[in-house]
Amino acid sequence: MRGRLIISRFAVLTGLSPKTLRYYDEIDLLCPADVDDLTSYRYYRVAQIDRAVRIRRWRELGLPLDEIRRLLDQPDRQAEVLVRHEKRLSAEIEDRQSSLLTLRTYLKEEPMKYRTEHLPARQTLSIRTRLQPPHYEVIPDALQEVTMYAKARGYQMQRPSFFVHDNHDTGEGSLVEVCVPVVGAVEGDGRIEVRTFEGGMAFIGRFVGPYDKTGTAYAVVVDEAVRRDLRLTGVTAEFYVKSVPDTPNPEAYETDIAFFLEAVDTSQ
Repeated sequence: MRGRLIISRFAVLTGLSPKTLRYYDEIDLLCPADVDDLTSYRYYRVAQIDRAVRIRRWRELGLPLDEIRRLLDQPDRQAEVLVRHEKRLSAEIEDRQSSLLTLRTYLKEEPMKYRTEHLPARQTLSIRTRLQPPHYEVIPDALQEVTMYAKARGYQMQRPSFFVHDNHDTGEGSLVEVCVPVVGAVEGDGRIEVRTFEGGMAFIGRFVGPYDKTGTAYAVVVDEAVRRDLRLTGVTAEFYVKSVPDTPNPEAYETDIAFFLEAVDTSQ
């Protein structure tokens, strides 16, 4: 047959491997012009080179095979298919760039330091409020309110300030208790209450960096707790070990992220 090419020669001319050509034959995307009944050798026509090259180029652009088939069957829809693919690629590139940025940041960070510790009970001046992401400003606002209140009355404050996330609340948003530890005789006023932080055994990871990245740090601490087979209650706390009064650089902030642990039954 004039212009007939064996599969290896057709592969060289089109840039498609013999393995790929066999697969395209199986899915009926690019079938050989002839198959020898005795040897099962595949033969292609020179005229098929154009179709093969178009398929290869579209695959290099990342087009799915279903859409390539659509382009071959309905060439008048080429602009529509390619524009849709351009949008899909743009979205994928944006996601990959975000992942790359996160990876580069992770590689620069020092591994988080973990510890298991019994946190002591403490007297606090507290404000209970609701946290509704992304409105996280309620926490620094409450801390500032309590701090100014304590200073105005000459109360002796201790560090670090912190907030506790109540896992058992069922109301809208998340109920958090923003706390400033104090010693001595104190009184509350309005929404500022004198309360006792009960403390308890907790698994703690220290995160170094700005507050807007602590959300991802929670997942890291949970992963480590699960790896260690720790039993979490779901109640968490954030302790501001090094913050605005200590440094103007948010990258140097230090935050202890604590996950409280279930009590271990030692009577067995």
